[in-house]
Amino acid sequence: MNHQLKHAGRGQRIMIAAFWIALASQIQWSALVPGFIIALSPLILPIFLYFNTDLNPIPLTLTVAVASPVFRGILMLVSQQSSPQQIWLYIWADMAFYILYGLIYYWFYWRRGSWNNATFFVTIVLCDYGANLFEVSILNHWQVPNLDFFKIIFAVALLRTLASCVLAFGYHYFALLLRLERHEQQYYDFIMAAASVKNELYFMQKNVAELESIMKNAYLLNDELQVIDHATSNRALAIARDVHEVKKDYQNVMRGLAASFTMERVVTMRLTEIIRVVTEYARRVIRDGQLDVVIQEKVEGELVIVEHYTMVTILSNLIFNSMDALSQQRRGVITISVWRDGEYLWLVVADNGPGMTQQMQAQIFTPGFTTKFNAETGDVYRGIGLYHTQQLMEKTFAGQIHVESSPQHGAKFTAQFKIDHLLGEVET
Repeated sequence: MNHQLKHAGRGQRIMIAAFWIALASQIQWSALVPGFIIALSPLILPIFLYFNTDLNPIPLTLTVAVASPVFRGILMLVSQQSSPQQIWLYIWADMAFYILYGLIYYWFYWRRGSWNNATFFVTIVLCDYGANLFEVSILNHWQVPNLDFFKIIFAVALLRTLASCVLAFGYHYFALLLRLERHEQQYYDFIMAAASVKNELYFMQKNVAELESIMKNAYLLNDELQVIDHATSNRALAIARDVHEVKKDYQNVMRGLAASFTMERVVTMRLTEIIRVVTEYARRVIRDGQLDVVIQEKVEGELVIVEHYTMVTILSNLIFNSMDALSQQRRGVITISVWRDGEYLWLVVADNGPGMTQQMQAQIFTPGFTTKFNAETGDVYRGIGLYHTQQLMEKTFAGQIHVESSPQHGAKFTAQFKIDHLLGEVET
């Protein structure tokens, strides 16, 4: 119902509310005096009011005051439960209930504009209690009831209000939790995407420098060949021009990424937050891929890291490297250990995967080496790789990384960071 209301205009929302409340009014129990009923509708009405604070309650309750009593009167008339005079009295009393309910709500709560759950609860108790007293007074021909009567009316109002507010507040806070979870997930995705973009830019800049060197050599070769072979000299010049165009394309892409992707949104990050972001992201990938892998963490100490995107890239690459190793294994475990030791921060990512031979260990940090490819398509795994991870460690954090492994005994990657580089206290 709430979903319907959120996507409807004000008039439509009022009609939808009147319809549902009229239906709810048919769930009722007779009590106290002839014609007085304890219905479900006053339990539903506060929920509509709570989630539609932009609606003036007077038109809403006036519409309900027509829909619900008239619906009840028609059913009573068709079933010949009472005389027409009694039915009219019941209709009038029922209408008076909703009209007074709306007036009390408008006067004590809605017109003030400063809304909170506590005042809403108290107001709904007053609305239910006051409107019930008015309705019963009409049905009882304005005779003063005894004290027990007031107690029963107040107990009914309190219980219905409690039930309404539990439903309304509970749904509201549940929706807030879902929204918070979505925002947190978006934050995780942004951090991971930002880390990927930032480090892709780093390697693109490195490639541009290499292209500059190639272009320079091509121009020098052109000069040397001018006096030897004019045709070959022209080919060298053409190569230099082609490399120059490739370099310009790289630079255009880099400018576009830098302009459209704001890297300054998160200035620094705590180490524990980096680990939480990366591990939660990895757990989502594990869940979506239905991998039999768990991630365990043991973190000692805290740091505020300036080059946090690079740290995210290094940690995520080591974790995803272990996840790839465990993709075909049952009961896979990835253990992340972090601790401080003097001027160094130690990060260990270990797994119980198939491990590596000595030959493979000697190659994993060499440029272009990968064991991950699609046998059907021939596509090589697209990631920054352990070689680039090592480059980031050395260039950004003056760190080192090494591996310990043996076949069938898993792998353990140990990264050593200089703390002053993590804190941004030195030029990198």
